[in-house]
Amino acid sequence: MATRLRPVIKGSIHTDPLMTYAWSGDASSYRLIPAVVVFINSEDEVRAVFRAARAEGLPVTFRAAGTSLSGQAVTDGVLAVLGDGWRQLHILDGAERITLGPAIIVAEANKALKPFDRKIGPDPASQATCKIGGVVNNNSSGMCCGVAQNTYHTMARLRIVLADGTMLDSGDAESCAAFRASHASMLEAISALHRDVMADADLVALIRKKYRIKNTVGYSLNALVDYHDPLDILIHLMVGSEGTLGFVSEVTYNTVPEHPYKATGLIPFPDPQSAGRAIIEMANGGVQATTGITAAEYIERRALATVEHLAPMAPLLPWLTENSPAVLIDVTAPDAATLAVEVAKAEELLGRHGATHVEFSTDEKRSHALWDIRKGFFTSGGAARPKGTSMLTEDVAAPIERLAEFVVDMRDLLDRHGYHDAIIFGHALAGNLHFQMSDNFAEAGAAERFDALNQELSELVSIRYGGSLKAEHGTGRAIAPFVEAEWGSKAYAIMHAIKTIFDPEGLLNPGVLLNADKKVHIKNLKIMPLADELVDLCIECGFCEPACPSHHMTLTPRQRIAVTRERARLRASGEDPARLARFEADFQYAGLDTCAACNLCALRCPVGIETGTMIIGERAKRRGGTAHMVARLAADHRGSVETLMRGGLAVADAARAVIPAPAVEALTETGRRLTGKRLPRVSRALHRGPGAPRARDTRQDPRRSGVPVPIAQTGRPSIVYFPACPSRMFGAPSTEHDLLSTPEAMVVLLERAGYDVIRPEQTNGQCCGQPFQSKGFPEDAARVGGALRSELSTLSDGGRLPVVTDASTCAKHLKDFPGDASVADSAQFLMSHVLGKVTITQKLPSLAVHHNCSAQRLAEQPMTEAIAAACADEVTVLSSITCCGYAGDKGLFVPELNAHATRRVRPQIPDGCTLGVSTVSTCASGLSEHAGIAFVSLASLLEWATR
Repeated sequence: MATRLRPVIKGSIHTDPLMTYAWSGDASSYRLIPAVVVFINSEDEVRAVFRAARAEGLPVTFRAAGTSLSGQAVTDGVLAVLGDGWRQLHILDGAERITLGPAIIVAEANKALKPFDRKIGPDPASQATCKIGGVVNNNSSGMCCGVAQNTYHTMARLRIVLADGTMLDSGDAESCAAFRASHASMLEAISALHRDVMADADLVALIRKKYRIKNTVGYSLNALVDYHDPLDILIHLMVGSEGTLGFVSEVTYNTVPEHPYKATGLIPFPDPQSAGRAIIEMANGGVQATTGITAAEYIERRALATVEHLAPMAPLLPWLTENSPAVLIDVTAPDAATLAVEVAKAEELLGRHGATHVEFSTDEKRSHALWDIRKGFFTSGGAARPKGTSMLTEDVAAPIERLAEFVVDMRDLLDRHGYHDAIIFGHALAGNLHFQMSDNFAEAGAAERFDALNQELSELVSIRYGGSLKAEHGTGRAIAPFVEAEWGSKAYAIMHAIKTIFDPEGLLNPGVLLNADKKVHIKNLKIMPLADELVDLCIECGFCEPACPSHHMTLTPRQRIAVTRERARLRASGEDPARLARFEADFQYAGLDTCAACNLCALRCPVGIETGTMIIGERAKRRGGTAHMVARLAADHRGSVETLMRGGLAVADAARAVIPAPAVEALTETGRRLTGKRLPRVSRALHRGPGAPRARDTRQDPRRSGVPVPIAQTGRPSIVYFPACPSRMFGAPSTEHDLLSTPEAMVVLLERAGYDVIRPEQTNGQCCGQPFQSKGFPEDAARVGGALRSELSTLSDGGRLPVVTDASTCAKHLKDFPGDASVADSAQFLMSHVLGKVTITQKLPSLAVHHNCSAQRLAEQPMTEAIAAACADEVTVLSSITCCGYAGDKGLFVPELNAHATRRVRPQIPDGCTLGVSTVSTCASGLSEHAGIAFVSLASLLEWATR
C-alpha cells in the first residue's frame, strides 16, 4: 500500500509499529491499529488512496481531529488523515455565508466570523479542537445548536469525492450537470428510494418524528423526505454519514446570528423533576430561538460534585443539596434593552418552577468560566475516574415533553448496572443528555457489564421513550448493533440500500454505522494501563493536540501518552520483546527529541495534564553517565560555554559578511550530517548576542536618552535587572529602526521610567537552570539555578527590591523554582511599571505579535498586546503558531520542529508589516527565519517607540 502511494502522495506515510499505534485511537473507547497512516492534502490524493486501497483490498477511514466519541475514526485498514491542504476559509456575502475546508477547526471559523456578529450553527463542546470534516460527517450539534442549526439545516453547498473518484460540487451548475449525465443510474436509484419511502405513510411519519429531536443514529433518512431532487437528497445523505459514503472536501454554511449581548446564569433547583419541568417550558415547543433563552444545559448533582472545587462554582455552593441539579442558561439579545426584558422573563419562569437561586451575569469572563466548566465535563469527569480505567460516554435524547421523567430513569438505569460514578449532563433544550462513567476493560466481566447496560439502554431510549440512542455523537461502532432496533426493519433496509448505492465495494469505513456483528460495541475496547502518574488521568480526548508544535510531524501529547501506556503494558506483560524494543528506540526521536516540552498542552487540557513534564522526566531516565558528565561540565563552565556560543555566532556573522548566507548554511548542514547532527544548525536569522548591557556611562548615546539622566542620582527607586542568557547569547536581526539590543533597551527603559538599575557584576554564565531542567538534568538545574537565586536574593536585599528579567522562559522557570526574590518577566513589568511613565514618540504602522509558550503559561498575552498596541497602529497576533518549536536549543539541533511549527505563519503577516515581537530571543530567531520579517524583543521595540 505504502509503495503504491509514495510516488503520488506528498504528505507523510507511516507503516511502522510506533506511528501506526500512535494513530490507533480516537476520543472513543475503541482502539484499532491501522495498516497504514497516510496524510492527504488534495482531492487527487483522495483518489489515489481510493485506488491503492481498492487494489490492496483495504478499507479507508478518514480522520480530521480524532475527537470522535463513538469509534468512527479508527480502523485496521487505511487511515487517511487530513493535512494542511484542507484549510480553506472564505467569508462570503458580508459573513452571511462561509466556505470552509474540512481541516478548519470550528473555533477558527467562529473567530473569523465574530467581527460580523455571526457564527456557524454547529457548536460542539469540542469546538476548540474538532474540525469541520468531522462536524459534517457526524452532523454534530452542540449546546446552542438544537436541531434547526446543525449542518444538515444550515449547509448551503457541499463539495464531495465519491468512492469511484468522481467530484461533485453542489454549488456549481456545471459540476451538477456533468454529474447528472455521468451518474444517472445512481441518481435514479436514489429517486427510487425516495419514491418507496414517500409511498409509506407510516415510515414518513416515523422519519419526521425521529428528527424532531436530535438524532444521529444511522443515515440521514430525513433527506429522503425533505427533498425530491435526487441530487439534493444525495448531498444531504452525506451529512452524518461518518465517512461511509464519500469524502467531504469543502462546505459552505449559511451562518447564524451571534448576538453581542448575553447574560449567563448557573441556576440550582431542588430536584431533577423541577429542573426538568422548567426546561420543558424553556424549550418553547422545540422551536429554536436566537433571542431569549438560547441555551440550557442540565447538570446533575453528581456532575456538579466533580467541579465544585473550581472558583466559578463558589457562589452556587450554598444552594446545593445532595440532590439538587443546576441548569446553565444563556439569554441573548441584539441590544441591551431587549436583553433586560428577556432576562426578566427568564427569571420569572425559573422562579415559578422552584429555582432556589436565580442570578444572571453579563460579565463575559464569568460567562466564559462557567461554559468552560460545562465544556470540560467530558475530561474533568473523566479525570475523576479511577486510574487505569477507560472513560465511557453515551449520548441520548428523548422528546422534550418527557425530559423530567427521562433524567430520573437514566439515573436509575446507571445505578442498577453498577455505574455509580456516572455523571449526567446535556443540552436540555433539545432533550439531549450525555452521561459518562468509567470501567476497566482489562478486568473480567467489564465488557459484559457494559453490554448489558447498552442492551437495556436501547430498550429504554429507543422503545420506551421513542428517542435517539445517539443524539449528536454519531453512530460509530458504539451504536451500530442497535440501529435496527431503533429504526425498525424497513428503515434499516433502506440504510443498507443507501450504502450499496454509494459504496458497493464496501471500501469506505465498513462496520461503522451499519454492522451485522451484534457485539461489535464491546470489541477492540481500549485498556488504560498505568504508565506515569503525571498522565494516568488522561482519557485521550485530543483536546491538547492543536497546541502541540509537533502535531502532524511526529507525535502529539495524546499520542505520546498512548504510546507510553503501550510500552508500559508490553514491559509488564513481556509478550512481545521485539515490538517493545522497536517502540523504545523509535520513541527517542518521535516522542522525546521532537517534544518542545512547552506544556501548552496543559492549557488546553481541562485537568491540566503536563505531558511535557512527563517527557522531561523520561529524558532524565534515559541520560547515561556520559551525558551527566557533559552536563556537569557545562554547568561548571557555563561562562566558557556562553563565550564559545557567542564566539561561534560571531564567526557565522563574519562569514555571512563575505560569503552568501545560503553557502554558510550549506557548510554548517554538511558538518551536521558528518557528525550525526551533533553540531548546531546556524541559520541566517541567528546572530551573535550582545552579552551584558554596556556600562552606564554610555547613556549619552542619543538612542539611549529620553532626557539627560545624571550618573548618580538619589531618591529614585531601585530595581534589579537580570539579563537572561538567551538575550545575552542571541541577537536580533538588523532593522531600519536602529534598535538597541534587548539588555541595553531594558536598562534604558528602566532608567527612562525613573529607576536606578542594579545588575549582577558578573553575568557571563549566569543561568536560571531551565536549559538543564528541560534536557533532563534536574540536579544540575538546581545547582545552576540555585547560584543565580542566591545572587538575586543578595542584589534584591532578600526580595525587598523588585527583580525583572527579559526572557519569558527564564521568568517562568524562576517562578516555578522560586528563591527569596520574586522575578517578573519583561512584559509584565514593562506594562505595569514602565509604559505609563514614558512617552510614545513614534509608532510603527503594523506589528506582528507572537506569544511564546512560557508567556502563554504566564498569562502575559494581554500585557504583550497592550505594549504592542502602544507601539503600532495595527497589531496582528499570530494565531497560526502556538509554540514556535524553537524550544531553547531545539531550533539548533532539531530545526525541523521549528520549521514545522511555523509553517503557516507567512500568509498571516499583513502586507507592509516588517517587524514582529516575541519575548524570547531564540523564538524571535526562529520566527525571523520562517515569517520573513525581523522579530525583536518588546523592550527593543518600546525603547524605540519612546525615544
